[in-house]
Amino acid sequence: MSDVRTQAKTKLAGLIERVMADGKIDPSEREELQAVYRQALLTVSDIKDVLGRYVKAVQDEVLADGKVTDDERKRCRAVVSELKIPPALLPDSFKAIVA
Repeated sequence: MSDVRTQAKTKLAGLIERVMADGKIDPSEREELQAVYRQALLTVSDIKDVLGRYVKAVQDEVLADGKVTDDERKRCRAVVSELKIPPALLPDSFKAIVA
């Protein structure tokens, strides 16, 4: 993978963390995400990889204490809805949290 793509993936990962910090994506944050996608530096596979890593990190955090609170469930649902992640891309363990 080229350095440019690696940097773009790192930028997207940081951007997702930042825009999801409050659990919702406002219009200006949505535009920032769209700007990264429009640069066309990342493949669909790259974007799936970045989103998958973010979902896994959130899941690991939520499951760290072995309990899923209502707030944690709400956070996971926000990840799916705000980032518009298709259910087919979610691991079954994450689907169980948001069900």
